[in-house]
Amino acid sequence: MRFSTFSRGLALGTAMVLLAACDSAEERAEGHYTNSLELIAAGDVERALVELRNVLSLDEFHVEGRRLYAETVRERGNFSDAYANYLRIAEQSPNDLEARMALSQMAIEAQNWDEVARHAAPLLDASERIEGVDVIELVLEFRAAAVAEDDQKMEALTTDAIALIDTNPEDVTLLRIVIEGLSRQDRIDDTIQYIDRAITLRPDSQFFYGLKSSVLAQLEDFDTLENHLRATVAAFPDDAATKGSLVRLLTALGRPETAEDFLREQIAEAENSLDLQIALISFIREVRGSEAALAEIDDSIERYSGNAVLRALRSGVLFDSGDRVAAIAEMQSIVDEASPDDDQTNDFKVTLARMLIADGNEVGARQLVEEVLADDPSKAAALKLSAGWLIDRDKANDAINKLRRALDQDPQDFEAMTLMAQAHRRAGETELAQDMLSLAAEASNYAPQETLRFVRTLIAAERLRPAEDALVRSLRTAPSDISLLQTLGEVYLRMQDWPRALQVESTLRRTGNDRANGLADSLRLQILSRRDGREQALAALEEIARGSDAGVAAQVALLRERLRSGERDEALEIANEIVSSQPENPRLKMVLGGTQLALRDYEEAEVTFSSITDAEPTFENAWIQLIRAQSSQGRLEAASETLENALAANPDAPNLLWAKATFLERANDIDGAIQIYSDMYEKNSGILVVANNLASLLATYKTDEESLERAFAIARRLRGTEVPPFQDTYGWILHRRGQSEEAIEYLEPAARALANDPIVQYHLAAAFEAVGRSDDAVLAYQRALELAGEDDPRPQMELAQSALERLSSSTVLEQ
Repeated sequence: MRFSTFSRGLALGTAMVLLAACDSAEERAEGHYTNSLELIAAGDVERALVELRNVLSLDEFHVEGRRLYAETVRERGNFSDAYANYLRIAEQSPNDLEARMALSQMAIEAQNWDEVARHAAPLLDASERIEGVDVIELVLEFRAAAVAEDDQKMEALTTDAIALIDTNPEDVTLLRIVIEGLSRQDRIDDTIQYIDRAITLRPDSQFFYGLKSSVLAQLEDFDTLENHLRATVAAFPDDAATKGSLVRLLTALGRPETAEDFLREQIAEAENSLDLQIALISFIREVRGSEAALAEIDDSIERYSGNAVLRALRSGVLFDSGDRVAAIAEMQSIVDEASPDDDQTNDFKVTLARMLIADGNEVGARQLVEEVLADDPSKAAALKLSAGWLIDRDKANDAINKLRRALDQDPQDFEAMTLMAQAHRRAGETELAQDMLSLAAEASNYAPQETLRFVRTLIAAERLRPAEDALVRSLRTAPSDISLLQTLGEVYLRMQDWPRALQVESTLRRTGNDRANGLADSLRLQILSRRDGREQALAALEEIARGSDAGVAAQVALLRERLRSGERDEALEIANEIVSSQPENPRLKMVLGGTQLALRDYEEAEVTFSSITDAEPTFENAWIQLIRAQSSQGRLEAASETLENALAANPDAPNLLWAKATFLERANDIDGAIQIYSDMYEKNSGILVVANNLASLLATYKTDEESLERAFAIARRLRGTEVPPFQDTYGWILHRRGQSEEAIEYLEPAARALANDPIVQYHLAAAFEAVGRSDDAVLAYQRALELAGEDDPRPQMELAQSALERLSSSTVLEQ
């Protein structure tokens, strides 16, 4: 197209105007930048930030303006905004080392180690290092040493960090390294000194305040801890966690009245005090009981004009106190009265659903949860309940999807993380399950229950140092938790760290709890046994058991040692002595019966257990031991009759049902055994042994695809197992699904461990045959048939015989 002279002139004029506008925008941006410098120099930071935002709106590539903006908002504590702007500079100028330094430092504070590595790389590779790079390098080395659990390296790096602080006294990153390093060395006084320096530099950082609380708790310097917690509350008045820590501390110190006074003071000072009022009610309930809590709730309902949340809390207290009918009725009335448009209505429905679940009305609970999710598909509490049901039904992937939506609402929801771990474990994804348990423990601030779940997986994997770290963190907030102390003692025993194990023993004794004292005795005996030998431990146990204040637990422990040593008469003497102290106590009679069983005095054991079941027909374990005593005498008909009597008295007792299934399986009533396990699994699909037995029967005795897929869905959680019966189950299912090579990885160790089980040998033989290992298959089939004997009616033995003949004839033909 051809332009006219007029058009060319118009286009040139327009271009000149645009060019002038660009120049003008840049000039205006520079003017705003100059103004911002003057305002910052004058201390007017708010207006300076306005000027800097004008700079960036006019010229987004104004590097120095963006840098000054990032520096300023970082100093004011707005780290996300600062990080985003430094990141823009680094993207615009990848070799801008000043921006990379700031990004590295902030990533370290956020513990985002992938980002630290990314931004530190240009700093470490630069031909000329800028100030502060040595700190970043030290941090990365310390992190690597911590991951490798290299204590010697961490100690050396801590010394280097202390030396660097002399020339970098305001470097908080260095302080964090020093604090962690000194803490790992148990140099507590020095640790506190450096934490105080960090608090002085960062008075607005809750992290360092919390760190000092943890160290003071570890020192058991409770007076100083109380003063520090009160100072933390004053510095961070909205921090509910610290208020809770102070209340727990005062209560643990035997000053519940002071704790209650503190909460009431906080309520009086707060503008919106409902959350604190609820905390006070929970505290009163814990310290003074449900009646006192109900009185406080009734008073609160009047003061808060019939608040529905308080009414729901009242319903919860009634429910937990045993008045379930009244509690459910009140909760139902709250739901009925609530407005559909009220955000709390769905919360009330979920609470009612939880009550119905506990009361056995799962159908009603599911209906409520479905209503909530139909109204609000992102309601986390309802998603978690729904996910729990899906996990129980082995629909792990569906559960994971729901839990992801719950975590979208609150990424720190440790209950959702724990459920996610259960779902991953149900799917056989062990590593992912452990990762989620780790996140749940961290998100819960290492609450005891979440910490113990995580630690058990670490102990199973022999990761003892991380297990110790997690337990120590949890004990800083719950220093008297017996389960935490017991588990920490176990970790130190495995580590053979006798001094620390003895510290745990002393802490257990200081709790003054009978259970704790028993655990302390047990821990001391294990220390003595492993450190000084069994005789030393036995001598100490004799002293404990014969002491004037000895409890039954110590006597039972001594009894076990006598049994282990084969000292028959001494063991019986102790057992009779235990029973004579309380001759009508059925649980103590169980000790005598158990001793008789262990000594193979089956007739005497039968008499003892029969006397218990006659007196206590609902004592499930007594029935189980009676059946064992009769079976051990070869009296299987009597044992079967006893089992029927036991079930008549305890129709839902899981161990008795399990025994019934075992009897049916031995009698080749496989369908009957499967039905029992199916019913048990329906009631509680989390019991691993029930899941294994059901999956094993389905895969071993059922040939249809539906049964096989059900078995696989149930058994996926066994992936990676090292338990021989579980290996056999999972391996056989893999073989039947056509994955015979992988199956052999499970079936070989199972066959070695269960060398006398013909079915396990048959499973391995079939897998060998499927992958073409004919010689190995022949040997395994022969082994199975030898173990089974000629009269074994199970179809697997007939199949083994046919396979052996087939393979033998094939070998002859080949020759």
